[in-house]
Amino acid sequence: MILFFGIGIALYYLDYAHRTFRNENADGDFAAADSSTTGGSAGDGLERVRRAWERIDPYAALALAVVALLTMYHVYTNFTRLDEDAYILGYTTTDHLVGVVLIALAIDTTRRAFGTVIAAVAVAAIAYAHAAVGPRLFGVFQHSGQSWEQIAENGAIGISGVYHETLMGIGSTWVAIFIMFAGIAKAFGLMEFVREIGTELGTSLRTGVVQIAVISSMIMGSITGSAAANTATTGSFTIPMIKDQGVSDDIAASIEAVASAGGQMLPPVMGVAAFLMADIVQVPYLDIVRAGIIPAALFYFSVCLAVHFTILKFGWISNDLSSFRWRLLLKGIHFTVPMGVLLYTLVYLRYTPLSAGMNTIFAIVGVMFVRNFVVGVVGIGSDEVTAEILGREVRGDDLLGNLVATSKQTVDGFKQGGVDMAPLVGVLAAMGVIVKLLEGTGLTARVATSIVSLGDVSLLGFGGGLFVVLVLAMIASILFGLGMPTPAAYILVAILVAKPITELGTPPIATHMFVFYFAMLSAITPPVAISVAIGSRIAGANFLDSCKQALRLGAPGFVIPYAFIANESLIYWSRETLIAFPVVLAGTVGLIVATIGFDGARELSAPARGLYIAATLCAMFGSIVHVGVQIVAAAAIVGVLAHARYVVGYERPTDPESGPHPDTSTLD
Repeated sequence: MILFFGIGIALYYLDYAHRTFRNENADGDFAAADSSTTGGSAGDGLERVRRAWERIDPYAALALAVVALLTMYHVYTNFTRLDEDAYILGYTTTDHLVGVVLIALAIDTTRRAFGTVIAAVAVAAIAYAHAAVGPRLFGVFQHSGQSWEQIAENGAIGISGVYHETLMGIGSTWVAIFIMFAGIAKAFGLMEFVREIGTELGTSLRTGVVQIAVISSMIMGSITGSAAANTATTGSFTIPMIKDQGVSDDIAASIEAVASAGGQMLPPVMGVAAFLMADIVQVPYLDIVRAGIIPAALFYFSVCLAVHFTILKFGWISNDLSSFRWRLLLKGIHFTVPMGVLLYTLVYLRYTPLSAGMNTIFAIVGVMFVRNFVVGVVGIGSDEVTAEILGREVRGDDLLGNLVATSKQTVDGFKQGGVDMAPLVGVLAAMGVIVKLLEGTGLTARVATSIVSLGDVSLLGFGGGLFVVLVLAMIASILFGLGMPTPAAYILVAILVAKPITELGTPPIATHMFVFYFAMLSAITPPVAISVAIGSRIAGANFLDSCKQALRLGAPGFVIPYAFIANESLIYWSRETLIAFPVVLAGTVGLIVATIGFDGARELSAPARGLYIAATLCAMFGSIVHVGVQIVAAAAIVGVLAHARYVVGYERPTDPESGPHPDTSTLD
């Protein structure tokens, strides 16, 4: 953990300085021209200060990289004393100063990588823990306070906080290995292959290329663990393609935003949350993966259907359909080997994620050397094997060149993995500081006690305590997630909210899935809605209009968590799952029909939508009364939709303002 934090922080600062210098060189002429137009107003003075800091900032980053390595050296060489003897003999002044610097490095890298929100939470946690603030508060927030020396000890130098055994321990092992694998997979073209498949699938569906966003974002989001980064990377090419099909700006932005946010719940990685959850709940990692399959299936099926109905409703269907080219799958058939190794080692051999990830990396590197030899040297296939080294293109047409080119791809993959991992080091460290300081003040225990006391609350004479607590947990999860990476938001609510819910009788994994789900959905929830903000900027759409459409497309996501609390077999698989999954899925479909206002054949009136909502609630929560209620409601939803599909049929809208209309021959 010590080496992981020190090297990771130093790598982030070095990469930050490199990117800043590169951007300065690219924009140098523009900056010089712009600065020549400044005048003497106060605003211009602030602008000059900002520009002066921008010139200094990359050099400060280089200096901080050196500081990160020096503090790492101090902690590493004094580890035994800091971890054992210092608790009795005391810490030195140097130790305390190093502790403060470590906390500052964690907060600063988090601010640079993820913005001011989570950094501000860390600063607020430090201020809250200090003796100057704690005793002056009231109620559950009051505490005796800590000195700055105690904050330095608990937050870092006592081998805690920054070095939190769960957050940084998992980050330096399970998370690190999978992010490294993701970087190598990118370098070897796995992501590009996924995009090609998505593009080809888009030309084969009546709803066109809009499904590219759902498919590519689903896969990318599971690996990146950041809705914002996912929207920015996949949205840069999916949103323009969706708009070219005639889809309005706000809906194009919302499709990408919802798909990007939801990718974080997709097993087996779940945006690193699966690893964190397994350690916090103290269950095998595979239990978390299995528990996440049905919630992910429910959400993504609902998103795909919502997108499908939206495109049909407004007549934005594709007019250039072609059959799917199955031969395209052969381009990525070699990727099935490392994926098979991953599943075999995780599921069958039950290796730890670290061991499984290592074996998967070895597998993908070995497979790529063989694949590139077959393609480049033997000449099977149409792809070329090339790599750029020191500005020269190396072709893999001969054995030596092939080995050099593949080795360069491998090195680039490790570099990409390290660069992608570096920002996560800072945010995990900052979260460790927040958690440790809040636990040290006793706030987490007092909040848990207060929440458990709500279990005795009744609504209209009925026992509604658990429902009230779940609603409060939902609100807390969304609020903590506003502007924060989902793993960070999940950690906060898992510490503050999840434990008291389990004390009310809710199973642990279901509880943690519940709060994680809403932490994820905060990326599309106003007023911040970071995923929607980025998507709307790419699409050139109004932010509030995009938020409204995102909430409409993602509406089932706000109900599904309550469904798997009411139907525990969705998380803990059993024979009941065979009934619970299809009926809840039918309820999810009914909710989509109600929110979109379209059933695949016609627009629905307000009373019809109300009936769909009533049937949805019965299908998803009827088990509270009797499972028969769920079955009847689900059958009614499926029956009405089948009538709309096969009896009424779809006719494209005739309103000239609804968008471009394809030739009717394509509807088959």
